[in-house]
Amino acid sequence: MELHAAATSEAISPSYVRRTPEHGVLHGVVREHLRTFLWELDRHDEQRGTPLFVRREFERFVRCGVLAHGFARFRCTGCGADRLVAFSCKGRGFCPSCGGRRMTERAAHLIDHVLPRAPKGCRVGRRG
Repeated sequence: MELHAAATSEAISPSYVRRTPEHGVLHGVVREHLRTFLWELDRHDEQRGTPLFVRREFERFVRCGVLAHGFARFRCTGCGADRLVAFSCKGRGFCPSCGGRRMTERAAHLIDHVLPRAPKGCRVGRRG
């Protein structure tokens, strides 16, 4: 199955480039070996098996950012051009794209809302 980005994406904004995780090395390795990896985990721990949250994290990672697994279509009301944006997994543990976005959002929150409120000269440390 070959996946293509929307042909009109570049016409809207030359600065937007659709992320194509399906062409990345990590995505390819996980996608190709996921079933074997999970089978091996289950085989080594037959009583408990692979935790469901681990399975979900990997399965969502393989679908993250791939247009074939769902997308939202945005249309410019001015020129009528379309842009397709693939759904993300919003994963916390494994997906580098979603993990990076989460880290950036958290850092921005700390800078904008938490750190300005801290009194000047406060130090965090231990006593003794």
